Amino acid sequence: MNIYGADYYPEHWDRSFWKKHVELMKVYGIEWVRIGEFMWSVVERSDGEFDFSLLDEAIELLSENGIKIILGTPTATPPAWLVSKYPEILPVDWNGRVRGFGSRRHYSPNSKAYLEYALRIVEQYASRYGDVIDVWQIDNEFGCHGTTYSFGNEDLVAFREWLKEKYGTLENLNRHWGTVFWSQTYKSWDEIVFPINTPTFENPHQMLDIYRFMSDSSIRFLKSQVEVIRKYSSKPVTHNFMVDFMDLDYRKMARYVDFVSWDNYIATEEYDPLRQSANHSLMRSLKHQPFLVIEQQPARVNWRQVNENYESEYLAMWTKQAYLNGAMGVMPFRFDQIRFGAEQYHAGLLDYYGRPTKRLEAYSKAKSQTPGVITPKPEVAIFFDYENEWIHRINHLNRNFKYWDAIVDIYKAVKKLGYNAEFVFNEDEVEGYDVLIVPYASYISEEFLEKIKKFEGPVYLTAMSSIKDRYNWLTERMPWHLIDEFGIEVVDFGGIKKEKGYLFSQCVNSLFWKDELEVFSAKVIGSFENGTPLATVKNNRYYVASVLDENGWKLLLSENLKPRVLGKGYELVNVERNGRELTVVLNTLPIENNVYIDGSLHVLKPFELSFVG
Repeated sequence: MNIYGADYYPEHWDRSFWKKHVELMKVYGIEWVRIGEFMWSVVERSDGEFDFSLLDEAIELLSENGIKIILGTPTATPPAWLVSKYPEILPVDWNGRVRGFGSRRHYSPNSKAYLEYALRIVEQYASRYGDVIDVWQIDNEFGCHGTTYSFGNEDLVAFREWLKEKYGTLENLNRHWGTVFWSQTYKSWDEIVFPINTPTFENPHQMLDIYRFMSDSSIRFLKSQVEVIRKYSSKPVTHNFMVDFMDLDYRKMARYVDFVSWDNYIATEEYDPLRQSANHSLMRSLKHQPFLVIEQQPARVNWRQVNENYESEYLAMWTKQAYLNGAMGVMPFRFDQIRFGAEQYHAGLLDYYGRPTKRLEAYSKAKSQTPGVITPKPEVAIFFDYENEWIHRINHLNRNFKYWDAIVDIYKAVKKLGYNAEFVFNEDEVEGYDVLIVPYASYISEEFLEKIKKFEGPVYLTAMSSIKDRYNWLTERMPWHLIDEFGIEVVDFGGIKKEKGYLFSQCVNSLFWKDELEVFSAKVIGSFENGTPLATVKNNRYYVASVLDENGWKLLLSENLKPRVLGKGYELVNVERNGRELTVVLNTLPIENNVYIDGSLHVLKPFELSFVG
């Protein structure tokens, strides 16, 4: 990798500490820092009174010592004076309550007053630091803490304008929203309101548009900041995306940044290395290019119900895992552990006394083990779409089903068989892959439907796929435009909890959803316990009439992805280097581990990264 650094907050320290911090950075190979993203009240203490002396000095000291700088725009933390002057900038939650000042991300991206002041401070940053710094970060974690959504008056005005642009006429809107149902027909744009605190189910077509609009609002705000920065700087621009986060269409947002960055924190109650890997792969897939882990969990965090600690060597392993998945850099959050503020319990690379920790030593050593950038070979493509995640939220058939969780199970199955998995989107080409999996994709664009038909390799399609149109209406027949391709038709369906099934004569679990199939030109290769079809194949087109867990997918995929690996507690990636095919394997366990790859035993030391082949 080529970016080794940490997130640093000089404003949290007396200037007398800065030189010691920089000296330690140089000793331990911290070559990059991110600064400035929460400094609005530091550089603008009152309306229009700017003082950049602290940030100027910090940038000068870091630059003089050869440390590269990612400068964040400070728009995630509107200062108290701004909120006091314009309280209407505060967001309004799903229950119609104002979310107040006292933490962060307390703004609506549709507030005109907020946008005026936010773009003003961005222009102050950009005009002052232009190409002095090395990379720009826009804001911080758009949508974190549920802040994608705001339902205030200005949000409603903006939503109505968004709808006018999308539908043109109320006649079109009423038709596509199906407002004849439950007497919701609109005669004026001003009659349209947000369906908050409704007695029962909201209009599913309106809800999908609300998710789209809210995502577009943050994307528009990011784009506005990028446009300001481009006037003054030629440096790359990024934004820090988040783990397991589906409220924003990151694929769409990624169009407006030069490279993707993301914050790698453990997202589940129990640590699951391959779930983190799935997030790495998703971030790489957004632009199909190397990405930056701009915030890496160092050990414990401060925001979970129980914030357990991790041994220092985990940081080294997480760094190597990011490298394995195509990262161009990793930056632990944070360099300087702090004794005050909302994140006072969050670990850092220094301890509370300012001394280097074992975490810092472990991270520093990992640098020599992660040279260059790895590019995984294209092998298995998994179709993914943020709007499908939103459609599943609105699904009233089985609310226990979680789109991303189910896709992660497929990802883990592919990885445990010994193959690379990449995510593909509607606009992506798929011909370079060996296998295409299209899971739980309620809506599939006409463009991607054609790509499925033209794909020469095996294609796996599942229940809940191609059953909706772009307006969230159910289609007349299912799977829409793919019935002949797969040789089956879904004639009915229902929600389930868990049922036994049989695949290649082995028992599997079927979950959440059960299709009733009419099979007319496919062969049945799996059945539910009652004998109805669970899985079919026509040529190399496979259909699964339910949701399989990880083990079920391993069994189904093994017909085309012959198992290459035996063992547990590993992750591997297949690469090509200098005309040779290599497998890079990482032991994700803190103990010695035996892993068999293509029949050969490899004994891996704790958290060891090894090139095989």
